[in-house]
Amino acid sequence: LFILPALLSLLSCGTRERSYQPCTSKLIANKLFKSCCDLYVPEECHFMCSYEIDQSRTREMLHLVKEKRCSIRYLSSILYCASQNRDNRKCCADLDLNASQLQVGSRCLRMCDPSGTAIDRITKEDVTCLYNWNVIMYCHHAGIREM
Repeated sequence: LFILPALLSLLSCGTRERSYQPCTSKLIANKLFKSCCDLYVPEECHFMCSYEIDQSRTREMLHLVKEKRCSIRYLSSILYCASQNRDNRKCCADLDLNASQLQVGSRCLRMCDPSGTAIDRITKEDVTCLYNWNVIMYCHHAGIREM
C-alpha cells in the first residue's frame, strides 16, 4: 500500500504536472553526465559536464568557454551527454525557452534535443540560449528516468 505513492511520484516526475522535478538525484545524474563526457568530450571541457542550474555558476562556465578554455565545437557532444539522447524540447518550451521576449524564436529548443541537430557554430542568437544554460540543464536533468 505504501508503494503506490512512491510509484506515482516516480511516474509523474520529470513532467509538466510536477514542474519537471527531476526523477534522479543530482549526484546520480552528474555521474551519468560525466561518464558520457569521459567518452565523447575532451578533458578541457569537462567543467561543462554537470547539471548546474545556478545562474551565476552557469555564467562563470560560459565565461570559461568565451576565454577559449573549451572549444564551442564540443557543444553538441556536451548537450548530447546532458540529454542522455532524450528529446527535452517540451520542458524547455514549457519553461519559456522559446518566449517571444528572447527574440530568437524556437532556436534555443534545438539545444534541448541535441540528437536531432548538430550545433557546429554559434551565432549571435545562440548567445541568448547559452545565457539560459541553467534552464537547458534543468530540463536535461528532468528528462533522465531512473535506471
